Amino acid sequence: MGKSVRVMLAAMLATAAIGNASATNIVQGQQLYQMHCAACHGARGEGVMPDAPKFRMGERLDQPDMVLMQSVKSGKKTMPPFFGILQDAQILSVLAYVRTLR
Repeated sequence: MGKSVRVMLAAMLATAAIGNASATNIVQGQQLYQMHCAACHGARGEGVMPDAPKFRMGERLDQPDMVLMQSVKSGKKTMPPFFGILQDAQILSVLAYVRTLR
């Protein structure tokens, strides 16, 4: 089984396990964002570190939650991996909050 198939299968299983993404907790997402993300991405998503997407400008937010969740879990460029630090539901809450920053 190829890596892309495994990633897609993992994303589908995560979606099934998590349930409806609309039930995410934006307040919890904001708290987690401030704790884990704001130092690099900025308090309002303005992107303060080099290579950190500017969420206020909508950078990277055109991707589906499952793709973004995989990036958060595995890390991307200078962002460390959050696998084992944040649970899938917590990452989805952060993503729901980040989408409100545009």
